[in-house]
Amino acid sequence: MTCVIDTHALVWYLTDDKRLGKRAAELLERADARIVVPVIVLAELKYLHRRSRISLSFGVVRTIIDADSRCIVYPVTGEIVDLLPLDLEIHDAIICATALACRQRFGDETVVLTKDRAITDSGTVAAVW
Repeated sequence: MTCVIDTHALVWYLTDDKRLGKRAAELLERADARIVVPVIVLAELKYLHRRSRISLSFGVVRTIIDADSRCIVYPVTGEIVDLLPLDLEIHDAIICATALACRQRFGDETVVLTKDRAITDSGTVAAVW
């Protein structure tokens, strides 16, 4: 299974925050999960830390992601731009397009780990919380 992770889900997972959805936490604990971190999520984490909105530093996040063989940082490519759903805000659209690209690339079940209502209500991708 491929899990494309949204920013809040990644922060809450790495900080053991109780706001992380139970099903999302279960998927993130699976040894066979492929965890895809869209580059927009890393950019947002860096921004949020710089603005003191989260305490988790970007360097710590990068170290954890780089050390976890299940994690893939997925870039914004022409393929992602081609798959962008136009009815979502750009950050959410990039996350959804990343999930769509991963589903095509890896050929397995792909979900977005998010509680973002815009993503879950869009029906563009399967969302788990």
